[in-house]
Amino acid sequence: MKFKATQPVILASASPRRKELLEGIGIDFSIIPSLKEEPDPSQFQTAMGYVIECAMQKAKDVAKTHPEAVVIGSDTVVVLDGEILRKPQSKQQAQEYLHRLSGQTHDVITAITIVKGNSEQSFHEMTRVTFYDLPEDWIEAYTSTDDPYDKAGAYGIQTMSGLFVRKIDGDYNTVVGLPIASLTQKLLLSGYIALEGSRVHAD
Repeated sequence: MKFKATQPVILASASPRRKELLEGIGIDFSIIPSLKEEPDPSQFQTAMGYVIECAMQKAKDVAKTHPEAVVIGSDTVVVLDGEILRKPQSKQQAQEYLHRLSGQTHDVITAITIVKGNSEQSFHEMTRVTFYDLPEDWIEAYTSTDDPYDKAGAYGIQTMSGLFVRKIDGDYNTVVGLPIASLTQKLLLSGYIALEGSRVHAD
C-alpha cells in the first residue's frame, strides 16, 4: 500500500528518522530544513506549548518561500517531571540525563504543523516511556558513542539505546520523531495525499 502526493510536499526537517518514516508511505517530497532558531524553553509555561511553537515556527519559516507546497514542520521533546531534556551538549550532560531517566517514566511529545498557503493545522502526540534501571557501565558505553548527541533526552528508541526501554504507552513513532499514522490521516483528510490507484484527486 502506497500513497501519492497530490501537490508538492516539503518536510521542514533534516532529521534522517523523520525522512525515513515519511518515505515509508511512498509519497514524493523534498527536504528543506528551517534555519530559524528555536525559542528559549524558559519562555513557555509548559513543554507542550514549547514543542507546538517549535513545530509551527519551522513550518511557517519554510512555507514563506514555498507557498505552493504542503510544508510539514515537526519537533520532539523529552519531558521528565515537567522539565524539557533537550539534545545534550556534552558527555557529562548526556550522562546526567540518562541517570535521571534511569528507572523512571517520562513523556515524549512530538508536535506537527502542516502549512499550505493560508491554511494551517497543528496537532501533537504524546507517548509515555519507562526505562529500566540503567547500569553505570551501560551509560558510560553509550555516551562514548556519537548516538546520544543529536537526540532529545540523549537517547533514540530506534537505536541501541532502545534497550533502555522497559515499556511504552502510546505511539512508538512519536518517540522516533514523527507520528506517521496520525500525520497520514491529517494529510488524507486535507486532500494533500491519496492512496495510489484510488480515484481521489485534489480539487
